[in-house]
Amino acid sequence: MAGFQSPVSINEAMQKIKSREYLIPAFQREYVWGPEQVARLFDSLMRGYPISSMLFWEVKDESKKSWKFYDFLQHFRPVHKVHNQHFETAGHKDFYAILDGQQRLTSLYLGLFGRYDIHKRNKKWTNEDKNFTSNYLYFNLTQSRPTQLSDVGYEFLWLERDKTEAVFGDEHGQKWFRCGAVYDFKNLDEALDFAIEQGLNKEERKRLLDFFTLIFNTPDQSKINFYLETDQNPEKAVNIFIRINSGGTALGYADILFSVAIANWKEIDARTEIHDLVDQIKNNKGFENASKDLILKGFLFLFHNDIRYQIKSFGSGFIQAVEQKWKAIKVAFLETFELLKSFGLSGETLGAYNLALPLVYYIYHQNLSDHIVHSIGQQDNRASMKTWVLRAIVFKPLGASSDTTLSNMRRAFIKEFDAQSGVYFDQANMPFPQKAIETEGKYHQNVDSEFLENNVLFVRSKDPKTFALLALLYPNLDYSHKFHKDHLHPQSAYAKYQKLSEQGDFKPFEIYDSLVNLQMLDEHENKSKNDKPLERWVNENCGQDREGFLQRHLIPNVDLSLENFGGFIEDRRKLLEDKFMEILNK
Repeated sequence: MAGFQSPVSINEAMQKIKSREYLIPAFQREYVWGPEQVARLFDSLMRGYPISSMLFWEVKDESKKSWKFYDFLQHFRPVHKVHNQHFETAGHKDFYAILDGQQRLTSLYLGLFGRYDIHKRNKKWTNEDKNFTSNYLYFNLTQSRPTQLSDVGYEFLWLERDKTEAVFGDEHGQKWFRCGAVYDFKNLDEALDFAIEQGLNKEERKRLLDFFTLIFNTPDQSKINFYLETDQNPEKAVNIFIRINSGGTALGYADILFSVAIANWKEIDARTEIHDLVDQIKNNKGFENASKDLILKGFLFLFHNDIRYQIKSFGSGFIQAVEQKWKAIKVAFLETFELLKSFGLSGETLGAYNLALPLVYYIYHQNLSDHIVHSIGQQDNRASMKTWVLRAIVFKPLGASSDTTLSNMRRAFIKEFDAQSGVYFDQANMPFPQKAIETEGKYHQNVDSEFLENNVLFVRSKDPKTFALLALLYPNLDYSHKFHKDHLHPQSAYAKYQKLSEQGDFKPFEIYDSLVNLQMLDEHENKSKNDKPLERWVNENCGQDREGFLQRHLIPNVDLSLENFGGFIEDRRKLLEDKFMEILNK
């Protein structure tokens, strides 16, 4: 019967997770708690603090086939091990789907049965063991020193230790107990015998026995309370989930939409498929900030009349139509990011990821996934796409009203989009409409000296926009190879320049490090240049055509010594201003 049920002990809940009597429905989000949140949860339970009621849905009969369901995580690694494994429920016994409480239950399960990997400072985020510590949850039985976390009565920490070690002593003489080892004891007497064998003092024994009691004989105030929904209408379960999550900020609106969207897929495991696509864009293409939100927005941009995030947009009819096209959509996304990568762009330099959507639209609806990156016949389209995306990075059209701008951009392909018509272009075999997207997007502007002064000429070398600006200046380079942003007057020479200019006017480092002192060089050429003075590098490489060499590298034909840096910068500023006036006002 629906309503609040008799609360269960922590151990009972853990055993139900292990026996798959508790499962996670497809519309739940993934695990997101940090290590400190887990430690504080265990502290709260030890102190008898309430941890809020949970909400479960009893799943029986045909409802088992309504959505996909997933196991709880047993090994968590940020970014990399965050996806729950699908569990096939057809033929499975009746079970409970967790509508509210997944984060808390997963935290308890990881603390007692699992591992939690923590990223090492100053290490890469690639999925390699050397970049993470692999930790088990430990309970401080002694606690004779101030705790690492503030406001805790019982100290729990994720520590990198050998799992076979149930108790260890730290350098301060404190005894730590691995929480999962509590399952080595059949009863309280065995726990007490263990404590005596380990030489624990009276207070340490008490804390260990209290922890055993918490897990197996959980006091009422720490038991897991839950409300059970028994209605077998799957739509009601989703609506309950949306209702309990939409009022707070812990779960974003896009997360709820994702949950609703993937729950409507019938044949394909949408959660796994979309996560796999996002992971490939991140890891194989180098766009580390890609997210499921981009894929959701892509569905709307490709096929829906209204591209705004709205729950009603992700109805079963729309999503099932997307599911039928999923393989081609996935390939179009991957090819789009492969194309962006060939332009020399990365996650850092692309900026707004939604800029990929007009490219996905064109590639998907023109059936170009197999041709766009390398085909000779697509050279003109590639050039137009590259120019468009570089200019868009500079003009930044996708601000607060990005949905409106994106909708307007789509009008460059088809003035009146009608999802029912199956028509996606106003013109057959339309070339990529670079200029029309800018016009319809209403961000094209006539660039003047003021715009260049404030937004272009003095952007710093590490500004994400700098790559796009340099790529516009040097359009004929093959950016599928690595190119570096190179300081014409070497960065290492700035201290020398300061000394030369002590008695006169000198430019601050913000100018020295800006676009007016930058060029794009092939990585091998840049390594060869290294810290050579500009004048020497030009003389060694210009051959018999100094003037042509300077023009190719957009270097003014003036005194290139460090002593003339002020004059050089002013002349190059004028050169770049004229060049950008020509490029950006096309």
